[in-house]
Amino acid sequence: MSVSKITTDTAPRLEDCAAYWGGQWIPTNSLALSINDVGFRQGVTAVERLRTYGGHAFMVSRHLDRFARTLQALGIDGLPTRTEITNLVGEVLTRNEDFVARQTEVGITLFATPGIMGANLPTFAIHLNTLDHQRNQVRQTEGQTLVITDVAQPPEASWPRSAKVRSRLHYYRADRFAQLFDHDPSLAAAKGNRGGGGENCGGPSDAIGVLVDQDGSVTETSIANLAIVENQTIYSPETNQVLSGITQAAIEELAAAASIAWKKERLSPTRFANADEILCMGTDGGIWFARSVLPEAPAIRTPGKIYSLLRAAFAKRTSEPV
Repeated sequence: MSVSKITTDTAPRLEDCAAYWGGQWIPTNSLALSINDVGFRQGVTAVERLRTYGGHAFMVSRHLDRFARTLQALGIDGLPTRTEITNLVGEVLTRNEDFVARQTEVGITLFATPGIMGANLPTFAIHLNTLDHQRNQVRQTEGQTLVITDVAQPPEASWPRSAKVRSRLHYYRADRFAQLFDHDPSLAAAKGNRGGGGENCGGPSDAIGVLVDQDGSVTETSIANLAIVENQTIYSPETNQVLSGITQAAIEELAAAASIAWKKERLSPTRFANADEILCMGTDGGIWFARSVLPEAPAIRTPGKIYSLLRAAFAKRTSEPV
């Protein structure tokens, strides 16, 4: 029975799943951040997103490496040890095994803040989240529309791009614009600012915004690292331009195993939009492709050779025992 058909009151619900919160297990719907928590008052929140494949958390060690770098960048300490966090990730799946089985695969979120102002006691939580399997499938088979925006990544002096944080206003603005533009380009043009947009988009859209760097080169989206294929070679933005993606790292390894060259350099919007293929890589969706790039290259794309090869290799990789 598919998840969408589960309507009985006995089906496990996400809000009832056990979540770890400051040393205890509580229902997910009881998670609440105090208005005096620095994570709320100043947006200082380190976050890490994982997901399962085959019911097992994928690449936990690399995710925790990145989480540790984020914690260090934000000066958050006093959390459980790495070994304890690893065990907690396993325990959240075990405690919610019925829900996980019903969902087939789930996401796992870790977050930490400096805690209540003046208390010197960090906030730390682990909880499950659902994955939109249908949307991920559509993106993998039909692609996703990307919209290049004028929304720029915060400079390194603000916070390092190697840190995964909940301060995501720039991503939000880029995605709002992308959805507005996809619905009606004239409305977006009327804003006079490709990073604008706050009106109702007039309907659902799967378009997503591409952020740029201070020099206008392409960087990433709110949910994916990006790469292009030119003449059978893969190119992605320079490492210091984007958040280091765990899924991208796995895809890079698969490309190397298939003898596909991968280079990192700055990519202009025009070069990006007109590439032979455009790859998207992220935790929730794995690997998928861009079906069009607005406004530069609106033509509809189909799955390319390199994408198809890497998607098959990634599917095999994630089906192997952990």
